[in-house]
Amino acid sequence: MPGTIETDGPGAPERRLPGQHGPSPRHPTARPAGARRRWQHFIAAHSSPSLTAAVTVVMWAAAAVAWTLTTLRLDHRLGSGLGRDLGTVWYAERVFAHGGQPYSQAATHHRLYLYPPSSLLVLRPTALLSLHAALVLGLVATAALAWATVMVTSAAFGRRWWGLTSAVVVFALAFPQPMVAELTLENVTVMCALALAGCYLLVTRGHFDAAAILIGLSLAIKPMLLPVVLMFVIARKPRAFCLAIAVPLVLNGIAFAVVKNPNEVWSKLPSLLNRSGSGVQFNSAWVGVGHILGLPGLATILIQVATVALAVAGAWWSWQRLTDPATRFVTTTSVLLIGAFLAGTLSENHFMVVLVPLAMSAIVPEAPMRRVTAWIGVLLLMGLTPPGSLLGLDSEANLSVFRAFGMAVVLLTIVVVVGRRRSDASRMGLTMKSGTGQSSTLNGTFAG
Repeated sequence: MPGTIETDGPGAPERRLPGQHGPSPRHPTARPAGARRRWQHFIAAHSSPSLTAAVTVVMWAAAAVAWTLTTLRLDHRLGSGLGRDLGTVWYAERVFAHGGQPYSQAATHHRLYLYPPSSLLVLRPTALLSLHAALVLGLVATAALAWATVMVTSAAFGRRWWGLTSAVVVFALAFPQPMVAELTLENVTVMCALALAGCYLLVTRGHFDAAAILIGLSLAIKPMLLPVVLMFVIARKPRAFCLAIAVPLVLNGIAFAVVKNPNEVWSKLPSLLNRSGSGVQFNSAWVGVGHILGLPGLATILIQVATVALAVAGAWWSWQRLTDPATRFVTTTSVLLIGAFLAGTLSENHFMVVLVPLAMSAIVPEAPMRRVTAWIGVLLLMGLTPPGSLLGLDSEANLSVFRAFGMAVVLLTIVVVVGRRRSDASRMGLTMKSGTGQSSTLNGTFAG
């Protein structure tokens, strides 16, 4: 990441490793020591509060223009087809508001409502709007929630929420395929992304219970962040774990009492657990990728098992070996999410929005996402893929396959980086026992 993204100007909070004094260390192999010093002197000589502020304002203005053009283009191109997922929510909420059966396709204009009954309680205000108003406001709200996700994540990393880091990421986020898909569908995934960012901010400040309640509310709307609950187990926060589970259970208990024929939701699950027909090409879980590429069923199962093992190891090592609090939480939970997306049954384009905080962790010196291979994976999962002719696939299937490859590359990079730190720590211990080379070994270990 460019050096300018690593600071929001003088006075911005700075992360330090335990026992560290002075500036945060940089990776020792990133560039030769002389070149690194020259680069640091250049940045110091050309940085000032006024220059940083000017660049930040320009980037926010560019972000506003980019997002405006993107939304106008989508509205012009799709017309009445914009916001299909939010439209489904609206029909279901209107049926629920009038005492009907929201899971009956006959009652919802043949829309397939797949969210849990508790979502009908949380999203109830949607029914107060007309369909047109809901879709227009939904497009604006989707963009606003995406901006808020970036800003809250910046705050979790110790940056100013309105600073240069947020401005650059918000600008860049106007273009990737997953964000465009989220804007097109007006799906509730962006609400999950904001809840996840809020969770990161809360846990870095020690508010585990509040973070658990926030995750629980997101699960009541859409169970996408269910793997994140394991973070409270890894962190040994049993009360937070119970809260994260209790919130959706209580809300669903209430919903089952007031929603008409809520058990119909179970009949909708096969469409989530077994994508078939043309729906397969949108699925970047290994089951979908295996079907697209014609892989044998056994090969797909073996890949899924290997993915689960890597995700478990990566999450545990990330929690044990990363020292920056935000990077620790973000990396651990993101590894769990990637494992669920790949080894589960469903992983669509807009799901990648919840991995934006993981990409943003590259502003932290010790983050595994600072590696080149990690960013190759990010580019793939964000939609910058080779042409479909490479694998003989159409555009949607090509995006799905390379999105899965991108997630796999990110997962492997994180596992290798945090895995190597155990070897570094072991070598450090041996060196300290022998009484030689202590200083150089410590420096190499902290730099990762």
